[in-house]
Amino acid sequence: MKRFTYLPLIFFGAIAASIMPINPSTAQTQSFGQAGRSGTDGRPGRQGSAASEQVIRASQQLQTIDLSGTDGESGESAFSGESASQCRQPNNATANLLGVAGGNGGAGGVGGSGGNGGSATIYFQEPSQLKNVVLRNRGGRAGEGGKGGVAGEGCPCARPRWTLNYCTWTLMAQPLSATTAAWTPVQQKAFRCSGDAYNDEHEYRPPVPKPNGNYRYGWKYVGLSRQASFTCQDGQRGQQGRNGANGQSSTDGLVWLVQGDRIPTEQLSYSDRVSRLVGKPIPLLKNNWLKKTGLRSLLGSGSDVPDPYHLLQTVRGSLNVVWKAPKPPEALGDPEIKAAIAASGQLQIDVPGTLEVKQSQQPDQTTVVITGGIHPDRLGQFKFKGFDRFRDARNFTLLDKGKLLPELKATKLTISLYHDGSKAHELSYLLTPTASSPEGVTIWDNLYKINLRDRFDAWLQPGQQVQYDIQIEQTTRAGVTYTSGLKVKLIFDQLTPSPDVEYAPTSSQSSSL
Repeated sequence: MKRFTYLPLIFFGAIAASIMPINPSTAQTQSFGQAGRSGTDGRPGRQGSAASEQVIRASQQLQTIDLSGTDGESGESAFSGESASQCRQPNNATANLLGVAGGNGGAGGVGGSGGNGGSATIYFQEPSQLKNVVLRNRGGRAGEGGKGGVAGEGCPCARPRWTLNYCTWTLMAQPLSATTAAWTPVQQKAFRCSGDAYNDEHEYRPPVPKPNGNYRYGWKYVGLSRQASFTCQDGQRGQQGRNGANGQSSTDGLVWLVQGDRIPTEQLSYSDRVSRLVGKPIPLLKNNWLKKTGLRSLLGSGSDVPDPYHLLQTVRGSLNVVWKAPKPPEALGDPEIKAAIAASGQLQIDVPGTLEVKQSQQPDQTTVVITGGIHPDRLGQFKFKGFDRFRDARNFTLLDKGKLLPELKATKLTISLYHDGSKAHELSYLLTPTASSPEGVTIWDNLYKINLRDRFDAWLQPGQQVQYDIQIEQTTRAGVTYTSGLKVKLIFDQLTPSPDVEYAPTSSQSSSL
């Protein structure tokens, strides 16, 4: 048996191989290196302490009061992110490469807010005493934010682009028993190569498979078959750490100046029935805090305060109610009177419109003299009495149970006719105690006979359903109008002794003096 031999290094050359490049964008991507760790955040600065509010009583002795807020601490700067390590790029990798990223820089610590200055209320008897008060009540400064950490660098590429060649070889076989027999191809296979035919045949020849007992084998070089290009991308730099925000600004303390030893108790308003107010002056008081500037010039040298301040101004007023009406308060309903003091010190007095009053103003006192009036229950007492003249829809009577016309300034009757839900026509009658009754109205004591004549005839047809909407406006001698009303539903030729009547409540009003 002959020993195993290799195929001679001859190139048969009849087989052509096409070179097929590989697109690097479709190749897999592998990372290399050890990613950098992110930096630690900086600690926030401590908050400043706020001063408490304090009461100061100025005197002839020098006083130094420090109500300043403390400063906030600055935030600590952050640590930098680490750069990537172990950044040796693999040689001739069969995939695209991406360097790992560097670590992010840490965030800077937030600065501490400054403490607020304390507010002060200063009582004094004489303005000169304020010069003996040295006050400091500024707010503390805010701490600055810490600096953000520097970002770490990613792994760089030593070789940004490379190409790998693949050559095709044909495995040839020859029987061991016939050394003169022809070599026959068995299979083709691609191997990494340099791309240079001579160099590849001598330096990159693939290892020959072991004989199987019947055949010897050898590789025949065919040629360059394909190329694969790959790229390397530098690892990204980590993100720069953000700077910490500065602390919030503080506020300076406020200062209130009060001339005297106390702040008077306010009495802003008062209300009661007339019978309880007569002969009983009611004092009212309001505290006004006037905004002024020039505090630094009022206080002692060395004060560190904001220039604006608030100065107490107290205004007073008194309500005096005098009863000069012919009837006692109970006969007029003993209504309630309200009084309130304005910032100017003037009193705003709310008197029911049923009373007749006169007002006089004196320093710090308002006098209200009640000269007459009516009982409020007598208002809005109109009732529908019925239809006149054989139940004629154009003639009906109203009854004023309050019997008020002689004691009022005026009474206005407005009669509206509604047909199919819409207003069809309207009539108004103005009645006064001194003038004669207008045409269409006859007054007998407290009876008001209404004669519509032919004013509504166009809509008053047999079988027609309509509605009278009657509004009564009663104006008192004080000039206040009270409104009431009623609605009467009827069929022109089917009137009943008791028609369908709906009464509206009286709307009350008040007058302010």
